Parts: sequence; C-alpha cells; structure tokens
Amino acid sequence: MWIWRWGIRSWLFLGLFGAVVVAGMVYSKAHQVILPLIVALIIGILLQPFVDWQVRHHFPRWAAVVVTMILIVGVLAGVVTVIIYGVSSQAGSIGKQVKDGAERIKDWVDDLKVTDSVSDWIHGTIQEAWEHANTGLIGIISKSVPGIASFAIGLFIAFFFLIFLLGDDGTIKEWVTDHMGVEKDQAGIILEGVNTAIRGYFRGTTIIATVDAILFIPITLILGVPLVGPIVLVTFVTCYIPSFGGYIGGAFAVFIALAAKGLGAGLVMLVYAILVHTIMQNPIQAVAYGKTLKLHPLLALLVTLLGAVFAGIAGAILAVPVTAIVLKVTGDIRQAREVAEAPASDGSPGPGDSGGT
Repeated sequence: MWIWRWGIRSWLFLGLFGAVVVAGMVYSKAHQVILPLIVALIIGILLQPFVDWQVRHHFPRWAAVVVTMILIVGVLAGVVTVIIYGVSSQAGSIGKQVKDGAERIKDWVDDLKVTDSVSDWIHGTIQEAWEHANTGLIGIISKSVPGIASFAIGLFIAFFFLIFLLGDDGTIKEWVTDHMGVEKDQAGIILEGVNTAIRGYFRGTTIIATVDAILFIPITLILGVPLVGPIVLVTFVTCYIPSFGGYIGGAFAVFIALAAKGLGAGLVMLVYAILVHTIMQNPIQAVAYGKTLKLHPLLALLVTLLGAVFAGIAGAILAVPVTAIVLKVTGDIRQAREVAEAPASDGSPGPGDSGGT
C-alpha cells in the first residue's frame, strides 16, 4: 500500500511541477498580453462604480466611458510629467547625493576601526554597488527606445481591454456567471464580493500611501534634506508594494539624508522611517490582508516576491490582489457547490413522508 500511496504522490508532484513549468512558459510568451489584461481588470473593478454613477445621472454609457478614459489619460500624463520633470530633472542631484552617501559610509566604517578584512569587504561592496548603479543607468538609457515601445504596446492593450470592461452593459458579467459552475444568482454574489474586496484593499492602500508620503514632508524640511519631491513620490509609489514596499521608500529617504546632512540626520530619518512604516503601514496592511482579502501576511509576502521576480514592480503591486481574486473565487465556488450538493437537513418531510398519522 505504501508503494501505491507514494506512487500517487509522485505523479501528483510531477503534474504540479509540469503545470508550473507550462504556466511559466505561457507567461514568458504572452506576458505582454496577460499583464495588461490583469491591469485593465483591476482598474476596471476600481472604476466601474464611477461609470455606473454617471449612467445613473443620465449619462449614456459610452459618454461615461469616454469621460473616465479622459480622466485616466490626464492622471497618467500628470504622473509621467512629475516623473520626467520632477525626478529626471534632478537625476544629477540624486546621483551626487547617492555617491556622497556611499563615501560617508566608507568614512564611517573607517572610523569604527574594524578589521581590515571587514573594512575591505564593505568598501568593495559599496564600490561594486555604485558601479552597478552607474552601469544600470547607462543600460536603461541605451535601452530606453525598445523599453518605451514595449510599454506603449502594453499600455495600448490595457486601454483596449479597459474600454470593453467599462463599456460592458452586463454581457461580460452574464457570460462569466454562466460559466462559473454554480447558480447564476450565487455567481453574481461571488463576483460582487470580489469587487468589494479589491476596492477596499486599494482604497486602504491609497490612504496609507498618502498618509506615509505626507508624514515624510515635515521631517525632511526639519532636517533640511534636499529632494523632498522625489522622496515623497518614491514613498507614495512604493507603499503599493505589499509587506516591504514602504521600507524601500524609507531607505531612499535615509540614504539621501545621510548623504546630504551626515550620520546624525541619517539616523534620525532611519528611526522615523521605521516608526512610520511599523506603526502605520504594517498593522493596517495586516488587517487589510486578513479582513478584506482573506490572505495571511506571509502568503502576501511570498506572492509579492514572486510577482516582483516575474513581472517587476507591476507584478509586485498586482500579485496580492490577483492572488486574492483567485483564492476567493475558487473558495466561494467550492462552498456554493458543497451547499448545493448537501442533503436537506432542516427537518422538512421527505418525499415518502405524508406528514399525517
């Protein structure tokens, strides 16, 4: 019997491994379609109430979609403008501050009187990181044209999908509910629960990101740290990366403070960043994972790392909500089927009972 059991387990493991390999191959070939589709789906879930609100106020649906898409283009153009003219225009200052920070760390290590081997290792690590940063910047610039082309293609595909999702009059939802394998009314309830959870998650994350970014403004002004705009922007964007994203923005602020104002300012910024993200972001995100998305924080961290590996920053941001959608839909469908297949246990008479004496 044990040979039989282990044989079945081995085949199950091979099947699971094969499914993962096939999924990876499919994603590597079709990621330029899959990722925009996921982005469009999430944005469609978030903006559908706004379109419905316009329709309820006697806007034609096509006009509501046009207004919504114009707003999206405006917001996207604003973000790109801030990045290009806000951050890129200060790229030289940022690079200088980072280089000065590396030099200060080297001097600080020398003052600690550590052993030569440790000092050489730290110096070599800092130098290597700085060279990689410069090389990476040159590589990004040299590859900017194909990168922009790929981004433009993905953006066009996402916009195309989003127009269909927002302009849908119920046909897509009806098709999905018809193919979920449960009663149509129950399928509609499941989809509405998914929409509510995703909207609640991103609403909470946006509030956290806004508060975190605002909280970094006074400390940077008090310490006299330069590049306040880039620090606030990086802090806001990285807060959308679950679990550890806030610490990335905090590390950026700490490094700029260390480079510009010295070790004391760097330590103050470090303590402040830890307090802000430990008190503000982590507990609230844990509640969001547990109550809104029904995800354990450890699972959220794991899928975030996997999303970052396979799809970069976009994957890190979208991994948690996509995982939540998959788990919630499959779990609710399984529960609905179990309820539908369970025998009646409410005490009502069976078909053979007359109910009389």
